Parts: sequence; structure tokens; C-alpha cells
Amino acid sequence: MAHRRTFISQLTAAAAAFAIDPAELRAASNVRAGAWDTSWLDRLKSANYRVVFNVSDISDGIVGDYVSSFLDGYRDVHGTSDADMRAVAVFRRNGTGMGFNDAMWDKYGIGEYSKVKDSATKAFARRNVFWHHAGNSQDTALESLTARGLISLVCNQATHGFAYGLGQQNNLAADTVYADLSKNLIPGAVLVPTGIWALIRAQNAGCAFMQGT
Repeated sequence: MAHRRTFISQLTAAAAAFAIDPAELRAASNVRAGAWDTSWLDRLKSANYRVVFNVSDISDGIVGDYVSSFLDGYRDVHGTSDADMRAVAVFRRNGTGMGFNDAMWDKYGIGEYSKVKDSATKAFARRNVFWHHAGNSQDTALESLTARGLISLVCNQATHGFAYGLGQQNNLAADTVYADLSKNLIPGAVLVPTGIWALIRAQNAGCAFMQGT
């Protein structure tokens, strides 16, 4: 019994340390085999070097810099090509909005909801500014990184949360907004049951873990 109490205490402490969302854990326990697209796991097999980034906050899109640094750093040191590398970005919690396309940002005001401004207009963004190339010397846009092999995964549980918040902002039913969001991810992105599941599954497949915020 003493060992059991110690184990439970350690498990609770670990959950707190990594800010695990209980709702995500509950949803993960309900995942049915074959109910979700897991083809992204096959793309990891051909890469010699793999990493998964936990994008739980937008943080000015810093994950783009991290992915670019990963790809370019290994190339410079080990002479690798993009084909040898595979980066995975898991968009969850406050970072979920980065996984929706321009149409959703414009239609539902994701920029206003997430307090993201467009440097071109100086107003709340009506497009996914993290998807587009910003013109800087180091291209850290999600569009460019996707072309280099980045796998983008979007948390379904958090998408429901976004749908609720955006629904309130736009006086729309959450289910209506969710149906729209879930079908309008950034090109190439995959909806996953929870961000926690995706982070663990990527590590099971050989990815190193990095914070993406």
C-alpha cells in the first residue's frame, strides 16, 4: 500500500509539472483504434533524426524558429538533408489557433480572440500570420517549413475549446464553429484526438521532445 501511495503521489506531481490537461487525458482514454488518421507516423520512419515540439502557446510563433534551427543546425553540423529530418509540431491549448487556415482566421476573428496582430495592417490578424512567409532572411513560416517536411498536428480537444470561445465571440453555436474549424486546418495538418496523445505517440515513434513555446 505504501508503494502504491508513493506511485500515485509521483504520478500526480509529474502531471502537475507538465501541465497535463485532465480533459485531454479523459479524451485520450476514449480513442478507438482506427478512428483517427495516424498516417503521419509512417512519415517518421524514413527520417534518421526526429523531434516533436509542444506548441501549447502561440508565443509569437517561436516554434517556427525552433523548427528551422533544428533543420539547419543538423544540416550544418552533420551534412543532413531535409529528407533525413522530421519535425512534428503539436498545436494544443493556447497554440491551437496556429493550426487553422486563413479562412477561419478571417471568418471567426481568431486574431482578436488570440490577441494576435498582423504586422502589415497593425490590426488584429484576419489571416494566419504564422503560415505566411514574413520576408525575413531565415524563413520560419509554417508554409515553408511544411514544404521542408514539418508535420503539423492539431488537438481536437482544444479545437472544441476554441469553437466554444469563438462561438461566444461571434454569437454562434459551438458545434457549428467546431464543424468548420475541424475541416479547415492549415494545409497538410492532421487533427488528432488530443495533444497529449500526439506528444506521447510521437515520442513512442522515436521523436525527441522539445518545448515549442
